[in-house]
Amino acid sequence: MFHIVDGEEFICDVMIDFLAEVDCKAIAFSSPTEYSHFVSSPGYKKPIAVFTDVQMPAMNGYEMINAVSKLAPDLKFVVISGAPEIRSEYMDKACMYLGKPFDLKTLIQVVENLMRCHVFSSADYHRCISIDNQKVFPLKNWACPKSKDCD
Repeated sequence: MFHIVDGEEFICDVMIDFLAEVDCKAIAFSSPTEYSHFVSSPGYKKPIAVFTDVQMPAMNGYEMINAVSKLAPDLKFVVISGAPEIRSEYMDKACMYLGKPFDLKTLIQVVENLMRCHVFSSADYHRCISIDNQKVFPLKNWACPKSKDCD
């Protein structure tokens, strides 16, 4: 199970369809506020990872990551954004970065890596950030903040 937080319904629908192609289920949320409330609800079940856009009304994706991480500190986040600029205080928030637009092949590779990281023990799997679009983001000497869970 994956969670998707994006203010664009089209992006949510496309990602749900892409994930279905690799037999993965996903739930979409239209805003960071909606997702934050869900994480606090009795129906919440931890996903393998949360895909989130950055630019959304009321609260950006990084602010949501901060808020949700206080409720569920072990969640992994994948930032999806068409704007690769990252303010320094947000650089250690996500495990993976995908630039918009992304293709099915890249999304599948990211999902496969996240699933391996989720399933295999640290002795059996390499770093969960080995495939993503971080080269288009200003990340130098960066490591996934959850890499201890995957290394």
